[in-house]
Amino acid sequence: MVMPFTMQAIVQVAAQESYRECVSEPVVDDNIKEYVRDYQMSVAKSLVKAGFEVEMMRHREVIVVIIPTHRLFTPGSDDLSPKGVRRLHSVVPYLGVHGLYKIVVAGYADNTGSPAYCLKRSGKQAMIVADWLRGNTEISDIVEFGMGSESPLLPNNTVANRAINRRIEILLVPAEGLLSRAGR
Repeated sequence: MVMPFTMQAIVQVAAQESYRECVSEPVVDDNIKEYVRDYQMSVAKSLVKAGFEVEMMRHREVIVVIIPTHRLFTPGSDDLSPKGVRRLHSVVPYLGVHGLYKIVVAGYADNTGSPAYCLKRSGKQAMIVADWLRGNTEISDIVEFGMGSESPLLPNNTVANRAINRRIEILLVPAEGLLSRAGR
């Protein structure tokens, strides 16, 4: 039996495809991969020392900075808290200069609420963080995505797990500036 797609499902699939494209491009040439990976590992280690949770993607080419939403937003709202603003200020030095990175901001929710609500809320929070970064850096290549509750880090079966799943991920994707620096 074929299930009809809802408009919400179509929008979410399109956003996920665009997200994947943003994270997978540009492709790093084989002759500069080692430089890019070493550079990214150095930045990632500095972020960890600064107190950020960090993961790596694309074989250590993309840095993912993970910030729980409760550390950014006032509880029960989509307003950045003073503590959240300080947290964002502390990540800015690692974003480099214009052209070094393409910045992808992805918002994630737990499964509390309808899928449409989770997608809307995570998208709004990602937009708020992306807009803050646009206004407080000289980086123009910033895109944001609401990912909803589709990619939990942990099962949404406890209050603690749901809090972990509500997060903003800031991805530092190598852009032309970093690739040129690497000798492309």
